[in-house]
Amino acid sequence: MNIYTVELKNQPGELAHVCEVLGRAGVNIELAGATSGDHGIVYFAASDESGAAAALEGAGIEFRTHPALRVTFPDQPGEAAKFARKLANANINAEWLLPVSICQGEVAFALCVDELDEARATLGDQVSG
Repeated sequence: MNIYTVELKNQPGELAHVCEVLGRAGVNIELAGATSGDHGIVYFAASDESGAAAALEGAGIEFRTHPALRVTFPDQPGEAAKFARKLANANINAEWLLPVSICQGEVAFALCVDELDEARATLGDQVSG
């Protein structure tokens, strides 16, 4: 699994353009973003990773991919703290965290870290896919 990042100008239409390019390619996305000053960053997971890359490249949109783990835990108070503490105790830095779903009492996130294999081992059965 990957998280894609695209830097955008903080102005109307920038997000729409990226989403339209992906939509025309038939790529479904789980989307988040942030802005600061005159620029922003949009980050997303894609239903079709090779399709997303091809669509962005074809439209001349610069992007980066970040390898990610799919992490799940119960949708209850304190559960996010437990998984974050496991990473901290293993000296693993979380770089990107993107909510993918909250359904039937379970939360799923795409998680990018500085030590992917160590995070997989640390989080154990919380990592799926």
